[in-house]
Amino acid sequence: MQVNGQDFVSRHNRPNVSQRVGLRLLFINDGAFQDPLEISAVTIFSEDAAIDPSTILDADGLIKDSMPEANILMNFANSSVATSDSAFDTSNYSAGASGIYRQGTGDYIVLLDGTVNSSGLYSLNGSSVVVNNDASSVGNFIDVWTIRQFAASKLKTEFHQFSLFEDTFFSITQPLLLKSTNRLTTKHIKLGSKIDLKISTEVAVGNKDITSEIKTLFKQSIIDDAAIEITKLNDDINLPSRVTVSGFDDTSALVDVTADNTMIFNWDTDTIKDLTVSQVGDLGGATGTYTVQARYDILDQRILSPLFAVIVS
Repeated sequence: MQVNGQDFVSRHNRPNVSQRVGLRLLFINDGAFQDPLEISAVTIFSEDAAIDPSTILDADGLIKDSMPEANILMNFANSSVATSDSAFDTSNYSAGASGIYRQGTGDYIVLLDGTVNSSGLYSLNGSSVVVNNDASSVGNFIDVWTIRQFAASKLKTEFHQFSLFEDTFFSITQPLLLKSTNRLTTKHIKLGSKIDLKISTEVAVGNKDITSEIKTLFKQSIIDDAAIEITKLNDDINLPSRVTVSGFDDTSALVDVTADNTMIFNWDTDTIKDLTVSQVGDLGGATGTYTVQARYDILDQRILSPLFAVIVS
């Protein structure tokens, strides 16, 4: 995935201490994505330091104004706490920045950047202090989001967890025999639906003498540079037999990869109606049969999934 053209690794993708790690949070209210009114800060602590919440929280459930500075490993905040403010725009992100970014309705992210020396500002003991990124070693961490959900609600904190690894580096004496198997879970869509296309991936290591520890790494998310192509199929001889409505380059920054190697692309089929012949070619109507194909990298391999048929009616 990317933020403002910068690649990042998901918290679920066994991130290395020297990578740019995306700490993403999705806010859902009553079954729909919804923006909180305010996000004051995202603060990083060691999991060990927060085993007892009272070590970092006051009686009101908020992070203490006064605590040892060393306890705060990193802090992310914007010039404004209102999520409607342009300070939350992803266009503000650059390498090492310590802001909070809105990727869509209810979709927020901070990037813990291990590629550079980064820092953030935090109000501690009544003063604004610079907090250097000390979440730069192997271990378990928590990201504490301080938010106000609605105008009439109080500030509250939400705790989430991530880990940084170094065992993503390993050595072997022979090439890995990898085999990936894909499956599309969506087969039929009503035109006008906005739906997640989900392509699951099973990765098997064929080498018999590779240790189980290394094989386990491939059961977690190892897919890189995922993209999806959607093509309309036409039977009418007066129409092009295949018309691409979303190419790999169009979706390369929009595909999510879950911890179990499932690729997700949110497809708004309403957009098909607005496509013109000059843009993509003659579709012959928005309804019909489409093919969906995933493209992704595993190590030095670029893999194309089978073509999966989807009916749009």
